Amino acid sequence: MKGIKAVELYEALEEEFRPWECTEVFPKKGLQFHHTDWIEKVYTSTFVGEEVLDQLKQKNARRCMLFTHHPVPQRSAPWEKPPAIPQEHLAFLQEQEITLFSYHIPLDRNGPYSPGASLAKALGGEIEGEFYQQNQVLMGVLCRFPSTRRSDLCEALEKTLGNPIACYPYGPEELSGGRFAIMAGGAKDHQIYRQLRGWGVDAFITGVTNRQVPWVEENHRAAMENQVSLIGGTHCATEKFAPMAMVQFFCGLGLEAEFLSETPHLNEL
Repeated sequence: MKGIKAVELYEALEEEFRPWECTEVFPKKGLQFHHTDWIEKVYTSTFVGEEVLDQLKQKNARRCMLFTHHPVPQRSAPWEKPPAIPQEHLAFLQEQEITLFSYHIPLDRNGPYSPGASLAKALGGEIEGEFYQQNQVLMGVLCRFPSTRRSDLCEALEKTLGNPIACYPYGPEELSGGRFAIMAGGAKDHQIYRQLRGWGVDAFITGVTNRQVPWVEENHRAAMENQVSLIGGTHCATEKFAPMAMVQFFCGLGLEAEFLSETPHLNEL
């Protein structure tokens, strides 16, 4: 019978991501709900949203794992708190013997499957360094793009993400050495823009750039002062390449794996 013991899969994930080396913003790291001792397939997604659960229902998924980056659905608006998973969805997971496993900060940590590294690779960028420490790990990447034009970087990002982006051109059109940086999802630390300027980085890609979000306005001021263009692609879209990359991790363990896509929230831009 195809598949793997759940406990063996948990151990493989812990060995790869070493969750004990970081702190977390959610109550649990890793296993959220254990519903089966034998896992035949893994589905990956960025969030545990309505679209993901609908796809699992359509596929009649059973005795499997749902591996997500976030253990909750997307926020309906970027200034609101993450909602809880509806009870009906939790009941579905239990009935179908679908285990929910989520790595947020452990997956954010820079590595072969992290959001920043995965997005940089998808963009065709070359990673030259890392920055942005949070929850005891580094999760941002410093990159070099083949073109030195900001407009080319933005065009490539929009094509790669598959959705509209927002570009606030606070920096020059000509990128010094093609340098840019990525902190996928969200980046509250406004001190980084001075650091980026000091490193000769002219453009910064992240997820949430809507100025109506209280903490984002300070980022705009810092980006403008330091002449670093701020480029937003939405939280979900900039982080989706991590669960996409995780498909290969699970396939490497001999498991069938599949990524489930979600619609990004453009009100984050």
